[in-house]
Amino acid sequence: MATELADNVRKYRRRAGMSQEELAYAAGVSPGTVRKVEQGGTVRMETLHALARALRVTTGALMASDAPEPVGRAEEPNRVNLIQLRAVLTPAVGLVDQDAEALGEEPNLRAFSRTVGDARVLYFSDSYKSVAA
Repeated sequence: MATELADNVRKYRRRAGMSQEELAYAAGVSPGTVRKVEQGGTVRMETLHALARALRVTTGALMASDAPEPVGRAEEPNRVNLIQLRAVLTPAVGLVDQDAEALGEEPNLRAFSRTVGDARVLYFSDSYKSVAA
C-alpha cells in the first residue's frame, strides 16, 4: 500500500505539473512531508487529505491500487464513462471481509446500507479517522 500511495502521489503531482515544493505549499505541509510520502513513508490521513485537495483529486484516488492515467478530451464519451464506472466498482484495498467470504455467509444488505450511509456522512464531514475505523 505504501509504494502504491507513493506512486499515486507522485503521478498526480506530475500530472498537475507541480514540484514537490509547490505541492507542499498548496497543501500547507512541509516539502519534507511530500518527499517522505513519495518515498513510501507513513502519513496521517489528514495530511493525505490535504495533499489530495491540493492535487484536486479525492483522497481515495491517492490510495487506489492503480491510479488512472489521464483521460484526454479526444476520448470517446463511452470510454470515459467506463473508466469512471470501473473506478467506482473497484473495491478499496483491504476492505474485503475475508472471514465472511470464507464462511459463505449471506450479506446483510440492510446493515450494509446503514454502514455505507454512516460512512458517507462521516466522509463528507471530513471525519476521515472515523471512516477508516
